[in-house]
Amino acid sequence: MPKKLTEVFVKTAKAGVQRVEYRDGHTRGLVLRVTPTGAKTWAVVFRRRSDSRRRRYTIGAYPAYTLTEARNVAQEVLAAIARGDDPAGQAKIRKEAPTFQELAEVWVKRHGRPNKSPRALYDDQLMLKREILPVIGAMKANEVAKRDIIDILVSVAERGARVRSNRIFALMRAIYRWGISEDRIKSDPTQGVRPRTIERPRDRVLTDQEVVTFWHGLNDAPMGQSVATTLQLALVTGQRIGEIAGMAKAELDLSAQKPVWTLSGTRRKNKELTRVPLSPLAMSLIEAALIRSGDSSYVFPSAKGDGPITAHAATRAIGRARPSLGLEHFRVHDLRRTVATGMASLGINPHTISLVLDHISATKGTVTGAVYVKFSFDREKRDALELWAAHLSNLLV
Repeated sequence: MPKKLTEVFVKTAKAGVQRVEYRDGHTRGLVLRVTPTGAKTWAVVFRRRSDSRRRRYTIGAYPAYTLTEARNVAQEVLAAIARGDDPAGQAKIRKEAPTFQELAEVWVKRHGRPNKSPRALYDDQLMLKREILPVIGAMKANEVAKRDIIDILVSVAERGARVRSNRIFALMRAIYRWGISEDRIKSDPTQGVRPRTIERPRDRVLTDQEVVTFWHGLNDAPMGQSVATTLQLALVTGQRIGEIAGMAKAELDLSAQKPVWTLSGTRRKNKELTRVPLSPLAMSLIEAALIRSGDSSYVFPSAKGDGPITAHAATRAIGRARPSLGLEHFRVHDLRRTVATGMASLGINPHTISLVLDHISATKGTVTGAVYVKFSFDREKRDALELWAAHLSNLLV
């Protein structure tokens, strides 16, 4: 017999040794199921005109859904049935739809790992873990609203990390666009959302005096010797700090008359194998690091395990050391810009500078370069790096 349910009754309703259902006399089809353990669940029981079978649509648990909320949902379900819709089928589709966390995990596995460098993927996973998943991870990806995306970006930007908020936005947008292209989701809440800040290219370059200050200041800076050496090598070679930090001994050929460091495509941002000729100054830094590394397979081993130190170690170290170094507005990536600018001032041509910095446009910008030219330009790069190292050595005397 239907009973006009009340909030008090729903709150205190109990079952005996078997579960019991209470039908609501106010809203047709609404039932409250109570189990012997005390769990309470709302559902709508109905029959279609074309089908006499008794069907059931589960709304959700009490108290997540109050009596008023359950009645409202029940009315919506009954209205959908009257229109000929299938709420039970829609519920099944929703249940099987991925949460944002599930979508992100598949993106990492099928797109991130095959296509991104280890450092870039590590950074993406860090942003997911710290900024994104705590907010929308448990939500169905299709039900995340534009407002949810904006709230994440505003929260990050308002604590001062405005550029970081742009990176987080780019990651969420990439995951959603991939999800749509793979037919895993139907909507993209990042569409129409704007980045929180307009980024301008940095132009910070160390002067010759600042180079001297930086180099010698690392000796007394609050960082380990391995991290300090990676920063010095970044200034000597112009290579990316993450690739230097992960330098493996197997990548080095120091026995040759012209020593070289060879990085496989799996370690490169652009996925291309590259060779970095080593100048005498670079060799002196690497040889000292090899002595400190002991039996490790890496030139700069981590103190926490068998792997190398991370690229973020240098970034964090510079953050701590910036006051003692006395270099304003300085970041690790400014070292590559300093190398490029310094080489240009020595008369080295732009194409060779791009080769040294391993910009893919230098060798892959045309069909000829991408397909036919396999020459590694070792001679040109070695001449440029040795000229730059000689300039640094003269400054550091």
